[in-house]
Amino acid sequence: MSDLRAGLKQSAANRAAMLSKFGFIPMSILKLSRGTFHKRLFHYSGDVGISNVRNNRIKVDRVKGKRREDAASGRVGVGNQGVAGLSIMPAELVEFFIKYYSRPGDIYLDPFMGQGVQMQVSKAMGLHYYGYDLSTEFFTYIASVKEKIDDGTTTIRITHGDSRTPDEIPDGIGDFSFHSPPYWDVEFYGEEGGQLGYQASYPEFLAGMEQVARAWLPKFKPGAWHIVNVNDIRKAGKFYSYHADTINLFTRAGWELHDTWIIEGLVGGLPKAFGVDFNLKRIAPKVHEYALVFRKP
Repeated sequence: MSDLRAGLKQSAANRAAMLSKFGFIPMSILKLSRGTFHKRLFHYSGDVGISNVRNNRIKVDRVKGKRREDAASGRVGVGNQGVAGLSIMPAELVEFFIKYYSRPGDIYLDPFMGQGVQMQVSKAMGLHYYGYDLSTEFFTYIASVKEKIDDGTTTIRITHGDSRTPDEIPDGIGDFSFHSPPYWDVEFYGEEGGQLGYQASYPEFLAGMEQVARAWLPKFKPGAWHIVNVNDIRKAGKFYSYHADTINLFTRAGWELHDTWIIEGLVGGLPKAFGVDFNLKRIAPKVHEYALVFRKP
């Protein structure tokens, strides 16, 4: 009986600690929303460059063009129309996974910096950050944000380069990664020759992604966590199970699949608005994404 009481007491303490840390008890279907944390960050703002909630602006030259919606997949992209893709990582999503799998002082490695949200959240939560991105436009933006937030209390090292050859990052230093990979050519990130999806077939794109997964494996410590936030793709009426393909290419590259989260509440604006139309076409309106949790053996 004393063991039971002790177990119940410990269970209650653990629950209280988890509620204090996250504000809820995490379950496999993770329901999050954008909040004040996201609003506090600097954000890319399309044609004018970048801004934050105080309306500071940094000019970034970009090519004009027309955006389009891939409504069936829930992804927002531009195909090959010449405008950088504008889907934005929610800060609250990065925050959750840092809290769950990492701690202050850890080293965060990021093969796809995108629009710099991961870098900013990493800094705010006391992690050291090393990131790569090939997009000249996005890297210019990220570098300008780094100048504003880098006070020297943590390491921030960013590299403008191809994630298939992360030579600027030492081997064996990484504790954690959370990122969203490129979405083939559904989103446009630039015309740089090394862009994985630019003018590439889907199999060619996946082969490049496997090169990235393989190249970054040595950069992490044994047991390190690598979480990939990904969704599936529907293009020209064809469905591509990108999350399943990502699992396959990461495991072939040497990573071990540890777990899967379903993320609800941060995507799905068009499927929610046009849910009836999708259903009439026998297409499930997609209102979720995946977080695939890998570990280095």
